[in-house]
Amino acid sequence: MYLAGVSVRRVEDVTAALWGTRVSSGTISKLNQRIYGQIEEWRNRPIGSDFPYVYLDGVVLKRSWGGAVKNVSVLVAIGVGDDGYRRIPGMVEGTRSQGVDR
Repeated sequence: MYLAGVSVRRVEDVTAALWGTRVSSGTISKLNQRIYGQIEEWRNRPIGSDFPYVYLDGVVLKRSWGGAVKNVSVLVAIGVGDDGYRRIPGMVEGTRSQGVDR
């Protein structure tokens, strides 16, 4: 089991170093399921407000998954409300197009 590319064993080691006690792999798995549930709930929520301005920005992050490091593209929508504050109405992980001539 991996948590954002970090093995459960490594998370146990980190919690032991930070707090002097290990968090069990079962607890880590339950927390992992809970946070991913909350992320999915956020991603599927109704936006519920208008944004006079919406910007799209993409970033490429390195992600470790199963011992391999790969680039992952993330597209982020940034909405600016009538009050001038920025909010993130959504984001999605994608892949980079291969073989595009420039």
